[in-house]
Amino acid sequence: MINLLFVCSGNSCRSQMGEGLARQIADGRFQVKSAGVTPIGVHPAAIASMREIGIDISDQTSDLLTGELLEWTDFVITLCNQARDHCPAIPPGVRHIHWDIPNPDQLYLSPEDRNRQFAAVRDLIKERIETLFKEIK
Repeated sequence: MINLLFVCSGNSCRSQMGEGLARQIADGRFQVKSAGVTPIGVHPAAIASMREIGIDISDQTSDLLTGELLEWTDFVITLCNQARDHCPAIPPGVRHIHWDIPNPDQLYLSPEDRNRQFAAVRDLIKERIETLFKEIK
């Protein structure tokens, strides 16, 4: 089985959405985890955004990126420049993929704007995962 690890700065939004999306899309073909260089908890707006498409990530945890996780994985996917730049050394044989995905946790003029941004980031991550899965089939 192939192991995937999604990493962003806080393991709050992007990597959490990546983990939930990859689990659903993989349909048991891959093991999936996520972590952050400075984990801060799963963002409620990320949970809500994923619920909109029928994926529940409310039980996922915000975890620290460790050498053990990097040893466990076959693919590490960093989702922001901070995660890429602060990632510990990636072990030989582990494939590193970098996607610079915007952080949806920003200040917005309205709750609707915030929801749209979270949905846009979610949909971008989903598209990238689907492409990745076709490549590593």
